[in-house]
Amino acid sequence: MKRTRSTSTKSGMRLWGIILISIVAGAAVFTYTYSVEKEAKQGQVLAPVYLAVKQIPVGTQLGTALSQGYLEKKEFPTESRPTNGVEVINSKNSSLVATQIIQPGQILLTSNFAITSGNTGSLTIPDGYLAITVSLADPARVANFLQPGSEISIFVTGQTSANSNALSSTQVLLSRVTVLGIGDQIVPNTQGVSSGNSSSLITVAATPLEAKKIIYASQNMELYFGLRTAGVDFGGSSPIGMANLITQ
Repeated sequence: MKRTRSTSTKSGMRLWGIILISIVAGAAVFTYTYSVEKEAKQGQVLAPVYLAVKQIPVGTQLGTALSQGYLEKKEFPTESRPTNGVEVINSKNSSLVATQIIQPGQILLTSNFAITSGNTGSLTIPDGYLAITVSLADPARVANFLQPGSEISIFVTGQTSANSNALSSTQVLLSRVTVLGIGDQIVPNTQGVSSGNSSSLITVAATPLEAKKIIYASQNMELYFGLRTAGVDFGGSSPIGMANLITQ
């Protein structure tokens, strides 16, 4: 009888020991996770952005996307967040409509949304932007891979100094621009998605300042488009010319 009671006592002690170890381990995991998250945010300035959690069709109003659960608000470090990310949704922009299909996980950009076409004809132009068209050869427009809604970077090659003896160089003119149309093909409607187009005429959305830069560069220098992804970061990259082509 004593042996049975002793065995039972030992089993109970082992059980309590296992429970205690589990509690300590759980607390350690929580403490570690909390400290990692704290360290990740320490020293970083965070800013709000909206992410798509469901695919947003072309023509969807920004306010509708929010109310129907297509969006989620997150905080990102300002260094890794697009400068034209949508930070707030209110009465001023809630009626803007998506000009392209926005995939889940994509950060919402102001250039993704526009006023209804109105007197701009069939071309949907983001509010406050201009539609600018340039003509480019096949390599300079990424062959036939561009389509309405594509995000591109624009490079420029030529003399960027008033000095007539200055050497030619290549640098980033605009890091992120949205393609509105290719030839007579425009941003698709809700019934379909556009495919590539072989036209040499590319129409992009540009702010007034960006429009002036594109027009001047297209008339006096050489333009080159690059099809970009969301993670492209040019940072403080300097112009590339003969002097630093190999050393950079």
